[in-house]
Amino acid sequence: MAQRLLFFLIAWLVQAPAQAEGLVHLIASEAGGAYREVVDAFRDTYKSPRQVRFWILAELGAGQIRAMSGNNDLIVPIGLKAARAVAEQHGGQAAVLTLMVPHVTTELLVWPASLPGRKLAHVHIDQPVSRTLNLVELAFPLAKRLGLLVSAENAETARQFQQEAERRRLSLKLERVTSPEDVAPALRNVLPESDILLLVPDSIAFHAGNARNVLLTTYRHRVPVVGFSEGLSRAGAVAVVYSSPVQIGRQGARMAARWRPESGDLPPSQHADEFSVAFNFYVARSLGVVLPDLAEARRKLGASVEP
Repeated sequence: MAQRLLFFLIAWLVQAPAQAEGLVHLIASEAGGAYREVVDAFRDTYKSPRQVRFWILAELGAGQIRAMSGNNDLIVPIGLKAARAVAEQHGGQAAVLTLMVPHVTTELLVWPASLPGRKLAHVHIDQPVSRTLNLVELAFPLAKRLGLLVSAENAETARQFQQEAERRRLSLKLERVTSPEDVAPALRNVLPESDILLLVPDSIAFHAGNARNVLLTTYRHRVPVVGFSEGLSRAGAVAVVYSSPVQIGRQGARMAARWRPESGDLPPSQHADEFSVAFNFYVARSLGVVLPDLAEARRKLGASVEP
């Protein structure tokens, strides 16, 4: 009996420091693809003695998420599905750092009242306005008229674009939509008055369901598109600035390393410091657009050569 008690005491002493340090739970929306790239980059970058555990959302029940979030741990949901599940089932105690979610979407997530703001942070998948307009000025130096299509959820983003465009002496033609049916007529209004169309993630104005139609419409009007993901470059956007899953995973790891389990404090929400630039030279040639050398553009913008 005494030996058994001694064994349990030793086991408790071995485990106690790790528990006191707090655990990091990575929860991916899906098993592979970009989500796995984020996880691998996070693990490779995270330099801390704290334990990291990896979960796929489909493997977790609501009760498991509630139990997990009832401790002084850090939960890192990767992607919107995981972020929504954690928000809905959060037990009110664990800190949360979301990755791969647009900033306008993070603002729509509802968290428990018992979770203070200092314990909640995000690495946004979209880019700062200044970074996007730096790309516009470098890739399209003659473009002075910018078009932007948004719904109410991007009101703050639209305001930032208006302010930054005015500061740079660029005009911004802004079209607001309230329903999917508004998108086509809004494009017909904005494209004739735009040298460039800017795209931002928007659940009504621009999303996976209408991306093909929007890009085809801009192509027919011979208006180049500046986008926010590598996939958009392949789909027809002439120039994109984006943070890859690897870059977002690294940023998340750096933020998690600054998390304080004793208080739950996290650094403020932010965009990834690292970013990449891609050009679609085929579409550019079809539109008569002469793009700068890609390597030189990346160097001038401070972008990474590799994602």
